[in-house]
Amino acid sequence: MALHLTTVHAVLWTILYSFTENVRASPCAEVNSSSMVVPFGSAVTASCYIKEECPLTINQDFFTKWKKNGHFIPSSKGTQKNVYEILIYNFTDVRAVLECFICSHDICNVVGAVEIRTVYPPSIPKNLTCLLNLNEPATLMCTWDPGKKTSDIPTNYTLYTEIRDTSPLQKFAFVPSPEENFYRVPRVGFALLHEVQVYVVARNALGQATSNLLVLDPMKTAKLDPPVIQGVGTQTFGCLEYKWSLSHTQKWIRKTLPIEIKFTPVNNNIFNKEQSIQQFSRRPDNKVKVCGLLHGMSYESQMRVKYQNSSPWSEWSNATVATTPMKAPTGRLVTWLKLLKPEGKKQTAQLFWKPSLQFRANSMNVSYTVSLMGELTKKKETVCVTDQQHCSFQIHAKVRKVCLTAMNEAGKSNPTEVPVYRQRGMDPVPFLKILPQSEESLLAKWKRPDTSTISAYVLEWKSLCGTNPNHVSFEILDRNQTSFVASGLEPYIPYEISVYPKYGGGIGRPYSIVAYTKQKAPSISPKLEIGKITPSFVELFWDEIPLKQRNGIITGYRIFYRDEKNNTGVIDIENTTRHVVLKDLYPFTIYELFLMTSTDGGSVTGSSVTVKTASIDAFEIVLIVIPACVGLTLLFFGVFTCFIKQKWMKKYVWPVIPDPANSNIKKWTTADSLECMPPFKEVKDPVLVYLSHLSLLSLPEKELSKGDENIKNGNWPYKGKSVDTGHDDSSHDSETFDSEQQSESVPYATVVFAGPYRRQPVPPPVYLRSESTQPLLGEEEPSSPRPYEKMTNQDNLSDVDHFSTFHKNLSAGKEKTSLWVDFPMLRSLEINSKS
Repeated sequence: MALHLTTVHAVLWTILYSFTENVRASPCAEVNSSSMVVPFGSAVTASCYIKEECPLTINQDFFTKWKKNGHFIPSSKGTQKNVYEILIYNFTDVRAVLECFICSHDICNVVGAVEIRTVYPPSIPKNLTCLLNLNEPATLMCTWDPGKKTSDIPTNYTLYTEIRDTSPLQKFAFVPSPEENFYRVPRVGFALLHEVQVYVVARNALGQATSNLLVLDPMKTAKLDPPVIQGVGTQTFGCLEYKWSLSHTQKWIRKTLPIEIKFTPVNNNIFNKEQSIQQFSRRPDNKVKVCGLLHGMSYESQMRVKYQNSSPWSEWSNATVATTPMKAPTGRLVTWLKLLKPEGKKQTAQLFWKPSLQFRANSMNVSYTVSLMGELTKKKETVCVTDQQHCSFQIHAKVRKVCLTAMNEAGKSNPTEVPVYRQRGMDPVPFLKILPQSEESLLAKWKRPDTSTISAYVLEWKSLCGTNPNHVSFEILDRNQTSFVASGLEPYIPYEISVYPKYGGGIGRPYSIVAYTKQKAPSISPKLEIGKITPSFVELFWDEIPLKQRNGIITGYRIFYRDEKNNTGVIDIENTTRHVVLKDLYPFTIYELFLMTSTDGGSVTGSSVTVKTASIDAFEIVLIVIPACVGLTLLFFGVFTCFIKQKWMKKYVWPVIPDPANSNIKKWTTADSLECMPPFKEVKDPVLVYLSHLSLLSLPEKELSKGDENIKNGNWPYKGKSVDTGHDDSSHDSETFDSEQQSESVPYATVVFAGPYRRQPVPPPVYLRSESTQPLLGEEEPSSPRPYEKMTNQDNLSDVDHFSTFHKNLSAGKEKTSLWVDFPMLRSLEINSKS
């Protein structure tokens, strides 16, 4: 019972301890550590003192265990009573919790814990550098990298300088402000002409770290002040001579110093604004002469200096502009002559030119003269004098040469002869493709025509919305070259790229493409204009976007519209269309419209426009209602007629014709057979028609004549009314054959028609049915029944008063035998004579 209570107490103690963090002491034990914060890698000692009143140890055998961050570690018994210690020789955890356990019978309970944190000593300062500043007062600026911050413990830095080659040794210590990694050493901390040792020491509560030792000559690290350009001489062609000095505070320096001079042409109308730098070594009192410059060109010059080659450069001096002596232009010009369609005897010519690599303007201001020379005279006719690089003029058909001359105040250049190609409209290149290379360049690729007379290609490009529409850039390319990169372009600007093949005697037609180096969404979207408005559609128009605001090639338009009930619609339109009709709209409804314009670089949406569709007027209502009413009326009468004249419709649309193969003659009633039988009309080809009382056939002439003889001989007894010659009145025929005595039998007969029926062939034998219930006499061929025919109504039939068979000499027995053999379908009509 006592053991059970002890276990319960232990469990309660464990639960209570689980809700407690960073416990150093408890009612059962007390845990201590040599230090709560220890340096990284140092040794740590922890102890667990078990109290005598601990319920986990009373009257029990127990032992202790230690855990570090949830893992058991070896432990040892302390020197004192009830004290259990643990020693960790190399503590490398950033944070660790040491827990003390009391174990009994393999059940361990935690009774105390302590948390230990690891901190690092300061990092070693790195990249220590010092630069001498000779400005009054002179200072030595030193900077260093403090390294990675390893703990929250404050770190202090101290900068030490030691001046060597002095007696006694001079050592100085400078403490910068907290969190600063630089210090400006005053003049007392170093000597200009002696070496100085510099190092930095970092300290915190856990230790210190020292940087590498820096040994330097302060003057070699000095950054001099920018030099002063006192004047520039221009007495020699292509040369400039500079007189310079150091700053006022550094004029005491008299040694030879490295110098750099930077030149930038001021005028870049012809040449690109490229910079050039030349290096020299001079004493401050010596002049610097620079040659190899362009004649008559103004240059912007700057100078900088340093103490020695390993020293840092000073800043650039102030700019000075000077002009080299002027000379006459030299070299040739690259030309491109285009002839437009002739107008009478003259035609318009456009001449473009640019300097070649050998051309030198030799002055700031250059003008050009364009002259024409005819066939018979060497006198030149000046047509253009300009400072631009293009000219348009009229050229006569007799002109064979155009001369271009550059001139300045010093003289003229040798003329550049431009050949005139009269033959135009020759074959162009078969293929041209433009690809963007960057935001400032386009790559043009083309294919060579299938001819060997190509001498060169002219690649021409011009901005379609630039400030100077006459400015054209071009390049003359070799006949074997089929690609070129046009540079110096601007993004979002359209350029027209054209390739002209040059033949031996003329110029081919151009192949042109409009391209962009880079595209983006248009700056604006066109404004929608409303056209015709009806109840069901709205007509829309819009203008073309100005070329400067397109920012790319328009790929298409898209119109969005929405009604009052938020029903939306979208219509895509091609880029060549600026007109659309919105169809299938609701009348008298307000729609909100807006237009979106797209390029390959993006899309932009214009302002919305509200439009209201028209309402339907009275005239339109009449045009819609009247046809609808007429149609409904005709439909009603048609349906009504079908219900009223149901039998009549059934008679003409789907007549019911009995199938003799699946029925017998007893089932053929007058009402069933005649009700749905349409009136018979005489046709060219007679057809066997089965009525309820008569079977109509046409006899051949031979049989018909035979039948006539029998009638004349009195073989057709007849009583009552005469036989009707017509075959369309079935009710009249039924009266002729009524008999009260034979009400259960179905009278029928075969009637032979004369007239048109005589022309059709029929089977030779004829069977006639009398009023008797006895079967008909058999034929010579009793194997198959003969069809019945209606006899032709002739004058010799007047004496016939009843129906009979043709052969009177046949006995009744034979007649009955013939009935079943020849007429198997008439078995249903059998009546026994005994009855």
